[in-house]
Amino acid sequence: MTKRLLLPLLFIPLLVLAVPVLAQDPGAVNVGGDLRGGDVTGAVGGRDNTRVFGTILDSSGNPLSDVDIWFQNDNMPAPRLRAKGRKTGTFLLRNMGRIFSREDYEGITVRVTFERNGYRSVVTRVAVQRDGTQQVYPILFREGESMETEGVRTVLTGRVQDKRGRPVKGGGEVTITSGDGSYQTTGPIEKNGEFAVVLWDAPERVNASFRMNKGGVRDDIIELKPSPLEDVAVPQFYYPQM
Repeated sequence: MTKRLLLPLLFIPLLVLAVPVLAQDPGAVNVGGDLRGGDVTGAVGGRDNTRVFGTILDSSGNPLSDVDIWFQNDNMPAPRLRAKGRKTGTFLLRNMGRIFSREDYEGITVRVTFERNGYRSVVTRVAVQRDGTQQVYPILFREGESMETEGVRTVLTGRVQDKRGRPVKGGGEVTITSGDGSYQTTGPIEKNGEFAVVLWDAPERVNASFRMNKGGVRDDIIELKPSPLEDVAVPQFYYPQM
């Protein structure tokens, strides 16, 4: 056999061995094992845009700072990732690709734990689609503090928009009141039309007035839904039209 024929034949076994390697997921390195038979390979390669965010509140509905946050895949024994709440009480969880498994390609259920010395920890499960967002508003009560509510605890969030569904820009203010005037709270409307107002011990039926800086007022009556959880204020979404 000539040397010209011998060299190409020598490469054939090498190509056969290389095929399984080339077919492997080029994403993130494994971060844990899946007891159901699969393995955690970072199915979205750590480059996804899946996010969980919100504000951590105390028993009075005020932002709570410096809270330790742990999050992990709720469907498998994967390692926990650590985050930290900001001084403003807000938080953002991202880089979810590190805890996705191949079975969670379209979405994931994240188990999030909020901890702070002197307060009861909050553990909540958040289902979020891949590259989607989900809002969470945990309530941390002091040790021994009563968790009973006197009304609805929620966060009214959404965006002021026109009849075509486009955001009404310029900013403004939203005012929430009860019919008898005994309850009232206000919150800003951002320049992009978005708002998030914490409603604490509110009645189930409230009046909402959306006033924009560049003109335009919208008054609505909103039925608030009580949260099924004592330690999580479930957000209620509303999109008023100008």
